[in-house]
Amino acid sequence: MSGGALHVHQATVGELQTAASTVLAPLAVTAPRALTSTGVEAGAFRADIDAAVVGRAAVARIRGSGHLVQRSARAISSTDPELLKITLHRSPEPAAADQGGTQSRAHSGDFVVFDMTRPYRLAVADDCDVMAVGISRTELGRHADTVAGRAARRLPADSGAQAVLATFLQGLGSHLDELAGPAQAHAGDALVSLLLAAFTETEPGRMDTATELVDRIRVYVLANLSDPSLCVDSVAAAHGISARQLHRLFRHTGIPFAAWLRGERLARIRRDLLDPAQDGRTTAAVAARWGLHDPRHLARALKSQYGTTARDLRRER
Repeated sequence: MSGGALHVHQATVGELQTAASTVLAPLAVTAPRALTSTGVEAGAFRADIDAAVVGRAAVARIRGSGHLVQRSARAISSTDPELLKITLHRSPEPAAADQGGTQSRAHSGDFVVFDMTRPYRLAVADDCDVMAVGISRTELGRHADTVAGRAARRLPADSGAQAVLATFLQGLGSHLDELAGPAQAHAGDALVSLLLAAFTETEPGRMDTATELVDRIRVYVLANLSDPSLCVDSVAAAHGISARQLHRLFRHTGIPFAAWLRGERLARIRRDLLDPAQDGRTTAAVAARWGLHDPRHLARALKSQYGTTARDLRRER
């Protein structure tokens, strides 16, 4: 799903399948045929779908009739994005989740994770109300395996970070149309942070030291993005490790340090270029605020990352 919002009222099963496959990845959606004692279909299938891209995640809310969602082995392609799907269930009846031999029943107020790179099944009952978030594994970095390791297991959202995330998602689902430009980017950043908080809670003293160091490095870098001298050597020195160790740490996250740093800077530059409040600042000034002082490098990087130019970003608001 590349952008904009999707709204389908009273969708058919086929329309729900198309929407779900567009927002996430190819899925099969079927619905049971409920019959009366005379053999007549008891009620037509209905579903209301609201979906939008929020930052670097896809968010959807589905309400309506019961249905079965399946991601089969045949539907999985090497060209599909490596997504994790996080669902929040607000249905009166429990949903049945199944992936890799793990099965659970998700009650109202429960989260369930699915790894979209593997087959899974999710059956929801009538009057379903489900929020779904599709997010790339790379967005979660090293934590992606931790989140994926919870696949098909229910996680109650009745306290702590899980409750905060659930409240945030419910509000998001009601205001998808109202987010654009910088607001959408900020909401996306908040969503990723809350997902990490909710699904990677670890008891004190149990956190892997390498993971803890990577998190400290990320916090340090994000606090110093405006420093143009920020680089592998300076960050490594600030944390008492060698540049080689820093490269090794980030190799395990799935994205090299330099690529991650560039992506974080470009994401903020793009957000500011889309913000009308920044119209009084030149593109060069916006880029310099986030540590990029070479206009030619910025132009190439924006084109490579987003397929557009700074001028076009400001025009598309």
